[in-house]
Amino acid sequence: MLKKAIIMVAVAALAATGALPMGWAQTSATGPTGEAKANVPNLLEFTMNIVKKMDSTKGETDPWNQGVKINPATAGFDFGQLQPLYDTDPTSPTYGEFLYMKGQFYYYVLLMAATSGRRYKITEAGTQLTGGGTTLPRESVVLIPDYQWLDEIGEVAQLAPPTGAYLGPPATATPVLESLVYQSDLNGETRIVRAIVAITGPAKGAKYPFNWSLGYNGSSPGAGGSKQEYTTWKPIGLNQKSGDYKGSITFTLVLN
Repeated sequence: MLKKAIIMVAVAALAATGALPMGWAQTSATGPTGEAKANVPNLLEFTMNIVKKMDSTKGETDPWNQGVKINPATAGFDFGQLQPLYDTDPTSPTYGEFLYMKGQFYYYVLLMAATSGRRYKITEAGTQLTGGGTTLPRESVVLIPDYQWLDEIGEVAQLAPPTGAYLGPPATATPVLESLVYQSDLNGETRIVRAIVAITGPAKGAKYPFNWSLGYNGSSPGAGGSKQEYTTWKPIGLNQKSGDYKGSITFTLVLN
């Protein structure tokens, strides 16, 4: 009787403390609960808007590590004093002859758009440079859109443009209407787009100024780029009247 009484007391103690045998243990529990939400803003802005002033006399070509960063909202595009450029290639039939006038400085504009997943385009417009009652040829101020596969977004190379996206062709930076810099894909994916603005002329061995619409230094990793020429380029000659010339250059992001 004493042994049976001890067992009954032990069972009663378990019930009193809320403890249950292992076969009755619960398998889940619920803590604090409530609605989870966040708001994604409806964006239409340049999230990166960098202008680098590059010195052509120093051979500057890398906008990430060379040149001087300027405030795009307040600083203008000052190409400096134009310099006469002569053919210095002794194998050229025009060796020693004047070629065209070239600015000391040129500009890299680095743009990255945020549009909340909507199709967009980046355009450039400008007014013809005027001074002393005359103008520079519209086609002498060059806009060269550029896309580089290895430019990084969040420390990751952006690689190829999205399907359906493309650059505008080399054109004048002081057009009558506007020049296309970049057309996005239908989903408006974010990419870093470069635009070169300069008073210059053809690269050595080329008839017209040109760019490569795809690629890193002219080609994608393991693939070729697409060459586009600016066939309407006009040089600034020695007969251009001296003095200061002024105009405007503006980049615009718009949904389309």
